[in-house]
Order: sequence, then C-alpha cells, then structure tokens
Amino acid sequence: MERPDPSPRRRAGRLVGVLVGGLLGASLLAPDVVRTWADTLPEGTARSVGRVWSRPVASVADALRLDAALRGLEAVLDRLAGDGTTPSPAPARVASDAPPDAPPSTMAPRAAEPLDPVRILAVGDSLMLDLQYGLERILEPRPDVVVEGRGALGFGFTVPFWDWEDDVVTDYERLVAEVRPDVVVVMIGANEFEGYAVDGEDLLPGTDRWREVLGVRASDAVSRWRADGAHVYWWTTPAMRDPRYLTGELNAVWSATADEWGSGVSTIDSMEVLGNADGAYREDLVDASGDRVPLRKEHGVHFHEVGADLLARQLEERLVADGWLLAR
Repeated sequence: MERPDPSPRRRAGRLVGVLVGGLLGASLLAPDVVRTWADTLPEGTARSVGRVWSRPVASVADALRLDAALRGLEAVLDRLAGDGTTPSPAPARVASDAPPDAPPSTMAPRAAEPLDPVRILAVGDSLMLDLQYGLERILEPRPDVVVEGRGALGFGFTVPFWDWEDDVVTDYERLVAEVRPDVVVVMIGANEFEGYAVDGEDLLPGTDRWREVLGVRASDAVSRWRADGAHVYWWTTPAMRDPRYLTGELNAVWSATADEWGSGVSTIDSMEVLGNADGAYREDLVDASGDRVPLRKEHGVHFHEVGADLLARQLEERLVADGWLLAR
C-alpha cells in the first residue's frame, strides 16, 4: 500500500529543515566566508542579523577546526597549480608602498605605432564595466591601441567581499605582469557609500576614518598599477542623481592620491563630458539631430553607450595631448 503524500505544510517544513541544515553545515565548514558575508552587508538590521548568526557559529567551527579539510584542499590545489607545466607570467617589478620621491615625466615616453601599440589596462568597479566597452568601441579600432578591460561588478576599496591583500592586491599584480600596460585607466566609486565593515571595523561613509582607509588603499592600488612603469589616468567619480554616493568626497580622496604620486598619476574630470554647462549631473543630452539621448541608466549611476563613448573620446584626446597617440 502506497504511503499518502505528505501535506503541503509538512513538505514546506522539510524544505525549511533542509535549507537551515545546509546553511548551518556551510557555516561550520567555511566560517571565514560567513564572517565576510556578514560584514559585507550594508549597515543596519541585515548586518546585525548576519553577525548574530555568523559569529557564534564561526566560533564553534574555529574551536573544533571544522574548516581544516577545506584549508587542506586549498593547499593541495595551490601545490598542483604550482607544479603545472605552464610557466607563470614574469612578476612585475615590485613597487614601494610609498610614492617615489622623483616621479617620471607626465609626457608619454613614446608615440604608439601599429607594431608597438599603447597597451591600456582598464580597472575599477561597475562604472568601468560600462566604460570599458566604450573604450573598445572608440579606441580599439585604432591599430596603435590595445585595451584590456577588467572592471568588476560590486567592487570597491571598502567593499569587504574581496580580501584586500589576498584578492585585490594579488590580482592587480597579476594583471600588470600579464598585460604589461603602458597606461592604466581607473574609474571607481559606485559602492563606497554603503556603511560596510572592513576587517571587523564599521566604516561610516563621510567620516575621517572612511576617508583614511580609502586613501591608504587608493595609494596602495596605485603602487601596484605603476609597478611596471605605467602611467595612471584616474577619472573622477561622476556625480550621481542620488547625493548619498558622496562623489565629491570620493573625488577629494582620488585627487589627494594623485597629488601624492605627482606626475605618475593624472586625473580626468568625468563631468566635463557627462555634466551640464556648470559641470553638474544631467540625465541626457541633445544630439546632432536635435533628439534627447539618455546618458545615464535607470538609477542615475551607470552609463548608456553614448555616455561611455563620450568618456572614451575624452581619454583619446588626453592621450593625444600627452603624446601617446597621434591625432587622427
């Protein structure tokens, strides 16, 4: 005789039990991931609940060393990766943590040619994800330019989803070693306004401590981008529709970082092409045919193609003015 199907309530209860059991098991086996997840949540109820869950469970896992198997597997994979036959890219020249006392000239050391193109590495957050496609549309048709776009969705200097030393810094070093860029272009700032916790410390946006952490990490990032001698062009974070993004304060940090590095870092004012006549936020522009064309996407943060292309042309003009490219 067949058993009767369980009631919908019983099936729902079993499903909840499976989900809770899976969450508990994952928390015990990977406590570091759970702690980072909780700290990554924006300030408020969600982060408080995440910490209430993560911290006692992580303490139990640490005490019982339940993550030992996972760490052992990571070590084995690291050894296997190191024993592979594919040679690793040549390491980039290690840069000092402090800016050089006598930075090189801001003028390009050479003008690009088709057989020796300017290699551009584009880094940043989701703002760069939109912008890098504009760079490809505008610059890559040139035979004397190569663009490597590496914007990262949700990235930020104060977003703890990525470990700064183990993930961010090592990735920058690897990219510079692989691409060997002549020029690094940067746009970032869409995610710094959230009240994240970094290394267990709550960072309140707009505070001196928030600015301090941003400044230290910005300079550290520049030291990696310039490790092989590349020149850095850093776009200002464009004004957003919502003032909570604190773009003015962010740009003060980026400007101070550029000043610290002298002629090794140049800033580009994104609002010269995205803003109105006063350099303030605008939603759209009037094209040559008299039609209104939107510049910014739904939330007034990211760029439509026309906005990304304007920024790409702005960079091209700057590279021509500095001697990297010939006018066309």
